[in-house]
Amino acid sequence: MGRLVLHTVLMGAALGACALNAARLEAGHEVAERSNYALAAAHAYFDAIEARRTEAAAALVASDPSCLPISPLVIQIPAAPLPPSGAAPLCVGEDGPAPGYEAFPITLGASPRAVLAPRIELLTAIADYAGALAAILDAPKTDVSALLADAAAKLEETRRFANFVGGSDLPSPADAVSGNQGQALLALFAFVEDLAREGRDADRVRALVEERGAVVDEALTLLEAQVRDWARGSASTADDLYGNALFRTYDRYREDMTPQAREALAARIFAARAAAAEGPLRAAAVADAIGLVEEAQAELRALLDEPSEAVRQAAARRNLDRVLTALGLVANLANPL
Repeated sequence: MGRLVLHTVLMGAALGACALNAARLEAGHEVAERSNYALAAAHAYFDAIEARRTEAAAALVASDPSCLPISPLVIQIPAAPLPPSGAAPLCVGEDGPAPGYEAFPITLGASPRAVLAPRIELLTAIADYAGALAAILDAPKTDVSALLADAAAKLEETRRFANFVGGSDLPSPADAVSGNQGQALLALFAFVEDLAREGRDADRVRALVEERGAVVDEALTLLEAQVRDWARGSASTADDLYGNALFRTYDRYREDMTPQAREALAARIFAARAAAAEGPLRAAAVADAIGLVEEAQAELRALLDEPSEAVRQAAARRNLDRVLTALGLVANLANPL
C-alpha cells in the first residue's frame, strides 16, 4: 500500500513537472509565433504602401506633360501662395525650378520599409531573447536553445540591410540620433550569436547575459530614439508631397476632367493625406514596441539571480505580457487606424 501511495505521489509530481514544462514551451512558442506574425504583418503594410505610392506616382506622371516616369520624380511646389511667375509645370525642367518654386524629389513607390523593416526584425529577435530570459527565470535550468537560435536567425536577416548595419540608413542627418549605430549593432550580433551557441546550458547563458547583456540596452535605446525622431521629421514627407502635387493637378485641370476622372484623382488625394497623417502614428507605435521590449528584457536580466521563485515567475509572466503587447503593436501596422 505504501509503495502504491509513493508511486502515485511520484507520478503526480512527474505529471506536474510535465505540465510546467509544457506551459514553458507553450509560452516560448507563443513568443516565436507572435514574432513571425508581426513580421509578416509589417511586410504586408510596407507592400500596401509601396503599391499605393506607385499608383499615386503613375497618376502624377500621367497628369502633367512636364513629368516623366523616372525616379526620383522632381516636382516643384510654390514657396509662397502666389509665385510672381504664375503657375508653373508640375515637374522641374532642365533649368531647375521656376522662380518662386522649390524642388522636391519623390522616390517612386518608396515606403518606410528601409527605415522600419530592419528595426522591426531586430525587435522580434530581441523578443525571442526576452522569451528565453523569461523561461530561465521561470525554470533556471531550462533549455532555451530554440528561442536563442530564432533570435540569432532574425538578427542575421537584418544584415541584408547593409546601410542599417553600417549605421547610415537614416534619410538625413536631422534624423540621426547621436551614438554609434554600427558598433552597437555589431556588439549585439556577436552577443546573440554567442548565446545561441550556449542555449542548452542555462548557467552559461545566464553568465553571458550578466556579463554582456547591456549591449541590448544600448542598441534598443538608440533605435527607439531614432524611430521617434524619424516619426516626427520624415515619416509623412513622401505622402505630403504626393498629396500636394496631386491637389495641384486636380486644381489645374478639374474643369477639363470628367466627373469620373475627378473622383479618381480626389480619392488619391484623400488617400495621400490620410497616409501623411497616419505615417507618424505608425512609426511611433514601432518606437513604443521597441521601448516595451527594451523594458522587458532589462527587468528580466536584472532578476536572473533573484532567489525567490515566486518573484522570478511573476516577473517572467509580467514581462512576457510586455513582449506580446509589443509584438501586437507591430502586428497592428497591417490594420486600419
